[in-house]
Amino acid sequence: EIRRNAEMASRQVDERAAYLLGQLGPEPRPPGAGRTSSRLRVGYLSGSGFHNATTTARCMRSQYGMHDRMLVEVFCYAAQRDDGSEVRAAIKRGCDKFVELEGMGHREMAARIRGDGVHVLVDLTGFTISMQTEVLAAGTAPIQVAYHGYPGTMGAGFIHYLAADPISAPADHAEEHFTERLLLLPFSYLTNDHRQSRREVLLTDEEAAAAAAAAGSRPAPTRAQLGFDEDEVILCSFNQLYKIEPEVFATWMRILKRVPAAKLWLLRFSEEGAHNLRNQARRHGVEPERIVIHEQFPTSYEFRVKALADLFLDTPLFNAHTTAGDILWCGVPLLTLPGENMAQRVAAGLVTGALTPETIARTLDDYEELAVRLAGARADVMRTLRERLKLGRGLEVRPAPVFDTHESTHDWERGLRMAWDVHAAIGVPSHLVVARRTD
Repeated sequence: EIRRNAEMASRQVDERAAYLLGQLGPEPRPPGAGRTSSRLRVGYLSGSGFHNATTTARCMRSQYGMHDRMLVEVFCYAAQRDDGSEVRAAIKRGCDKFVELEGMGHREMAARIRGDGVHVLVDLTGFTISMQTEVLAAGTAPIQVAYHGYPGTMGAGFIHYLAADPISAPADHAEEHFTERLLLLPFSYLTNDHRQSRREVLLTDEEAAAAAAAAGSRPAPTRAQLGFDEDEVILCSFNQLYKIEPEVFATWMRILKRVPAAKLWLLRFSEEGAHNLRNQARRHGVEPERIVIHEQFPTSYEFRVKALADLFLDTPLFNAHTTAGDILWCGVPLLTLPGENMAQRVAAGLVTGALTPETIARTLDDYEELAVRLAGARADVMRTLRERLKLGRGLEVRPAPVFDTHESTHDWERGLRMAWDVHAAIGVPSHLVVARRTD
């Protein structure tokens, strides 16, 4: 059904973009024509303009600058005006050419990108807000890849590859779930920038307090100030409310009843939502006071606060994606249940890349049992998992794959070069599997 819906949407895009095809001229760089540049020219198209408000911009903040400049030339195309953020400024510094497309029509955008001789155009937006899909429908570059911004097939012939990983997009799902050829990276495709830009969780309490005082801001609240006793188990889920469907919420309530010392910690996205969740808890026989709901926290201490949780409960209907990378970096184990489609499997890929695969459940019953077992063994198993996550940050040893932005960038870069080699040799996209280098 997801693939059918995507195909319907892409056909509408094709119809809207049809007028572009005749105006842009022949297909750029036909197969076998070789490259006009010794370096592979990779263009990143952001419909949201690389704004700080978007998770993709924050997660990929340093990645552009980590490309091997002996092999790759990086172009960034922003379809929205400058938001004045440090994130956008860092991205701009990290690329070879940053092009402002704001105010241009789709034809002008496509012509500008084609004029730069881009070999691989990477769409960071997909079917989300501020999408610029018509630019890709015009056949702007020889190879066009969907990456990071949209967790699923585009259902479009003009997207040649979808970047994913073997867990979020297993090979046996390729024909049924995706119209694109898969470009499978060795670990989670959903990179993050935490080792470079979110290091506040590495501070000691004294260092964090001094930093807050120097910045004139409040220090992070304690467990007690958040409403948790020291001997209580904090189960949390910081996902958006639309991801919490009745079946998993009922499972959470059974977990609370089986673990009397536990409380469930959620974020307040609306007053009505908070009210409804507590009412539903009461209907399941759980005291509403055991559902602790807070406003979202300031970035300055957000991760230090979330690190107080003991276990993150993922939502099987639509996984935590960026939120999963955040919570794992905080050192909190994440329990997930992978489903059938890509959006339901992303967290399992992240957990595997964090080297904690034992928190991946097989069924909803298994999910419940694992949660009860982990919550009940807070002093033993949970401590081991937390220490493994903290070690995986890479301060003393090589970082876990999910936190190793440098290696993830090199994996991605090799995948793009493989895609070009296939294009130059046979002119037809092919499923690609990238292996991590062993040196």
